[in-house]
Amino acid sequence: MKKVLIDLNHPVDVNFFKNAIKILINSGINIDVIYRDRGKLKDISIFELPVKPIKKGKHYNSFLTKIFGQLRRDFNLYFLFKEKKYDIIACFGSTSVISAWMSGTPFLAFDDDFEYKIPFYHANLFATRHIYPDFISYERKNVVKYHGYKELAYLHPKYFKPNLKIIQDLDLLENDYIFIRHISNISLNYKDANDSLLQILNNLKVKKLKVILSIEDKSLINSISSEILVLNEPLTDIYSLMYYALMCISYGDTVARECSLLGVPTVYVGGRNMSMHNELIGTGVMMVTKEMSDINRILVSDLVSRKNNCRSIISQKIDEEWCDTTELILSQINNFL
Repeated sequence: MKKVLIDLNHPVDVNFFKNAIKILINSGINIDVIYRDRGKLKDISIFELPVKPIKKGKHYNSFLTKIFGQLRRDFNLYFLFKEKKYDIIACFGSTSVISAWMSGTPFLAFDDDFEYKIPFYHANLFATRHIYPDFISYERKNVVKYHGYKELAYLHPKYFKPNLKIIQDLDLLENDYIFIRHISNISLNYKDANDSLLQILNNLKVKKLKVILSIEDKSLINSISSEILVLNEPLTDIYSLMYYALMCISYGDTVARECSLLGVPTVYVGGRNMSMHNELIGTGVMMVTKEMSDINRILVSDLVSRKNNCRSIISQKIDEEWCDTTELILSQINNFL
C-alpha cells in the first residue's frame, strides 16, 4: 500500500490538507499525520481529520530553543522516515524538509510567504518540489506554480457551504455586523496595534455598527466595551461567521485573505506587505492600510452594495481563473504514488 506523510505546523495547515487527506484515504492510500505540539493544533487535528495525529516535537519561543528543537526533531524524524519508507511527505512550509532530504524521501513543500525569507529559501533549497502561487515571481527548477490561493483548499465552493446556524446561534443577521480579527504576533508594534484596535472599536460604536471580535490576547477584553461580542473560540463554523459579515477588519494576513476570498470587503491592518495580496487589492476586495481615515471612508460607503460587488468578483475569479487548491495538492502527491 502506498504511504503518505502529512506534517502540520499551524492550525490552518489542518484546513489546507483535510480535504485531500479524506480523498486519499477513500482511494486506499495509507496516511500518517504528524504535528508539533503548538497551541490548539492537536485538538483541531483530532476534531477535523479522519486519522489520529502523532506528536513529533513541540513549538519553542526563543531563537536558540527554536534551533535546538528543530535539530532534535530533524534527528528523530530522519530515523522515522528511514523506517517507514514513505512514498511522499507533504508539508505547508519546510519544517521536516532536512530530515526528508537526508533520508532520501521525496518532499513537497507548499508555500505562499515569499516575504518570510529563511523558511522560503530553506524549502526552495531542499524540497523535491516547492509549490506556491504564481503571484510570487521567484523561479528555480524544482518550483511548481499555480494560479490561486492556499485558502481555496478549504474555502472553494466545492468544499465550503455557508450555514446560517452559526449566526442564528449568536442572535445575528446576515450583513448585520463587522467581523474583526486581532492577533498577538503581528509584525507592527504590539502596543500600537492594541491602541489602534480600541480606536477602531470606538469609531464603530459611534457609527452604531455591531462588532464581532475574534481576539487572541484575552487580557485586552477588560478594555473592550461590553457591547462588543467577543467570540469564545474555537468555533465549529468560523468561516460561515466570516461569510455573513458585512465587512472584515483583520490584523492577521490569513484571515484577511480568507474573508476576501469569501467575498467580504476586507481591510488588512497587520502591516505586512505581501505579494499574495496584490490581486485581491487590485480587485477592490481588500484594502491594506493602518489609517483610520481610510477605514472611515469605507464605513460611510454603501457596504451592502460593496459586498455584493466583491462577492460577484470573487465568484467569477474562482469560476474562471483560480484553481481548486485541493485538486493541486492531490495531483502533486499522486505524481509520486
